[in-house]
Amino acid sequence: MSEIGFFTLSFAWITALYGVIVGFWGAKKNKLSLFLSAQRASFAIFWSLFAAISCLAASFLTNDYSNQCVWQFSNRDMEWYYKITAIWGGMDGSILLWAFIASTLSALAVLITKPKTEQDLKIAFWAAPALMINLLFFISLCLFITNPFRYIRSPFIPPDGNGLNPLLQNPLMAIHPPMLYLGFTTLAIPFGFTLGSLLANNYSSYWLTRTRIWSLLGWLMLTIGIVLGGLWAYVELGWGGFWAWDPVENASFLPWLTVTAYIHSVMIEERKAMMRRWNIWLVILSYGLTVFGTFLTRSGVVQSVHAFASTDVGWVFLLYLGVIFSLCVYLTIRNNKSLRSTKYLESILSRETAFLLNNLIFLSIMFAILWGVLFPIFSELVTGAKQSIGIPFYNAINTPLFLALIFLMGVGPLIAWRKSSLASLRKTFLKPFSFALLLGILLIFAGVINFYPTLSYSISFFVLGTIISEFYRGVKAQKQLTEKVGNIKAAYSLFKKHSLRYLGYLVHFGVVIVTVAITASMAHKIEDEFELTPSESYSISKFKLTLNEYKVAREKNFESLIAKVTVKDRKTGEILATLTPESRFYYRNKEQTTEVALRSTLLQDLYLVLAGVESATQNNKEELLSFKLYINPLQIWLWIGALIMALATIGILVIKRNYL
Repeated sequence: MSEIGFFTLSFAWITALYGVIVGFWGAKKNKLSLFLSAQRASFAIFWSLFAAISCLAASFLTNDYSNQCVWQFSNRDMEWYYKITAIWGGMDGSILLWAFIASTLSALAVLITKPKTEQDLKIAFWAAPALMINLLFFISLCLFITNPFRYIRSPFIPPDGNGLNPLLQNPLMAIHPPMLYLGFTTLAIPFGFTLGSLLANNYSSYWLTRTRIWSLLGWLMLTIGIVLGGLWAYVELGWGGFWAWDPVENASFLPWLTVTAYIHSVMIEERKAMMRRWNIWLVILSYGLTVFGTFLTRSGVVQSVHAFASTDVGWVFLLYLGVIFSLCVYLTIRNNKSLRSTKYLESILSRETAFLLNNLIFLSIMFAILWGVLFPIFSELVTGAKQSIGIPFYNAINTPLFLALIFLMGVGPLIAWRKSSLASLRKTFLKPFSFALLLGILLIFAGVINFYPTLSYSISFFVLGTIISEFYRGVKAQKQLTEKVGNIKAAYSLFKKHSLRYLGYLVHFGVVIVTVAITASMAHKIEDEFELTPSESYSISKFKLTLNEYKVAREKNFESLIAKVTVKDRKTGEILATLTPESRFYYRNKEQTTEVALRSTLLQDLYLVLAGVESATQNNKEELLSFKLYINPLQIWLWIGALIMALATIGILVIKRNYL
C-alpha cells in the first residue's frame, strides 16, 4: 500500500505543478483551453490524494508496521476507529489530510465556478492557478519533507507499534481536527479568488460573492472545530475548563477573528463600495494566519498539549508566508488606484462606523493574542530564557475588548446606513438599554458585585433586548400589511421575507447565550479537592458525594481504576446521579490519563475527576482515593449556544448556496 500511496502522492505533485504553470500561462494569454486544462488538473489532484490517503488508512487498518507513520502512531490493541484517527495523530498524516481536504475544496470550487461575464472569466482565469499554489505547497511539503509513506530503515519489521497518544484516544478527536482542517483549508478558497482578483486587477461582484460565501463556510467549520476542541479539553484533560489560551488553541482562534471581521466589513463594500483594500487584506490575513497556525503546531517553537514534537519544517512555512505576503503587498501597491474607495464615512452615527469599530476591536484582540503567542519566542531571542504569558494577561486584555464587541453586536445591525439621528437612536435603544440597566441593578442586589460579570450579563441582555425589540417591530409591521393575521403567521411571513437578516440575528442570539455561559462558568465556578475511602461521604454546595466502591478493569490497550460515586441532594437525600470517574494507564505509551465523570443539567455541571489513589497504611486500613470537583454553572449553555450559531449559519449558507 505504501508504494501505491507514494506513487499517487507523486502524481498529485506533478499535476499540481502542471496546474500552476498551465493556469498562469492560460490566464496571461487569456486562453480558455489552458484554463479548462488547469481545472481538470484540480480534479486529477483530488482523485490522486484520495487514493493516497486511502492507502495510508489501509496501512493503519492492516497494521503495516513497515510504514514508519503507522508504527509510530498505532498499535494492534487500538480500536479500528482510533487507527483511522491516528492518520492525523502525527504530523506526517495530518499534512496529507490537510492536502486532501484542500484538494477536495479546490475541486469543488472549480466545479461550481460559473463565470457569467467576460470580467468574471478574467478573475476565474487567475483564481485557478492561485488555488493551485496552495495545493502545490502542501503537496510538496507532504512529498518531500513529511512523507507518510516512508519505510522503517531496518531489516527488522516491528511486531507492534508505539500507539496513539492516549489523550487523542477520544471520540471527539475523530471530529475536532478534521473540522479545524476544513476551516483552515476553506479559507484558502477566498484567498485564491482574492489573489486572482489582484492578479487580474478586477474586483467585480463575482469576487465579492465568492469570497463572502466561502469565508462564511470557513467560519462555520472553524467555529465547530474550536468548540469541539473546547469540549475535548473539557472532558479529557480533567482540569475543569474548556479554554486556557493555549498557544495552539490561539492559533486556531486567530483566523477565526479575522474572518469574522471580514464577514461583517464586506457588507459595507457590498452596499457602499467602501473598504475594498481593507477587505482584501482581511482575506489575505485570514489565510496567512491558517498557515502561521500550522507553523506553530509543527515547528516546536511553542509548548502545548496540542502541539506536535519539534521538527525542522518551520522554516518552510515561514518562507512560504514570506513569499505570499510579499506578492500580495506588491500587487496591492501596483493596483493602488483601482483599490481606492471613492466613498467615505458620512457620519459617526452610522452602521458603517459601527462595523468599522467592530473590525478594529477584532483586530485588536487578534494582535493581543498574537503578541501573547510570540512573546516566549521574542523573550528567548532577547534574554536567552523563554518566558511565557499566562491566562491573566489574556483575560485582562481581551475581556473588555470582547464586551465592547458584544455591545456593538447589539448596536450595529439596528443603526441606519449613512446617518442616524439621535432621536432615532433613542427610540431604538431606550427600552433595551433600560432593560439591561435594570438587570444590572438587580444582579448587584442579588450579590453579583464583581464588575466584569455584572457588565457582561447586562450587555448580553442589552443585545437580547435589541434582537427581541427588532423582531417585535417587524412582526407588528407585518400584521399591519395583512389584515386579520395572527402573531405566529405574521412572524412566519416576516422570517420568510427577511430570512437572511433574522438568521443573522439568530447567530447573534447564539453568541449571547455563549457569552452568558462563559461568564457564569468562569465567574461563579466552585472548585474543591478531597479524599474518600469506601462508604465515606463529602458534602459541598447542595451535593453529598459518597464513594460506594472502586475497581480495577483491564482492557486491551489500558488498565483503569474506576470509582463509583453516588451524588445525593444534601437536604432531601434524593439520589441525583451515579458518577464513575476513571484513571487510565496505557500499557504501550506508559502514560496515565483521566476520564471525567459529568452530571450536566441546564443549571450546572457537576464535574468529578479521580486524581489519584493512596495505598493503605497502618493508620489507614483502606486505600484513599483523591478527587477534584468542579461545579460549573450554565456550562451546557455554551455548547447549546454554539449549536444555535452553527445551525443558523448553515441556514444562511443554504439560502446563499447559489453564490458559490
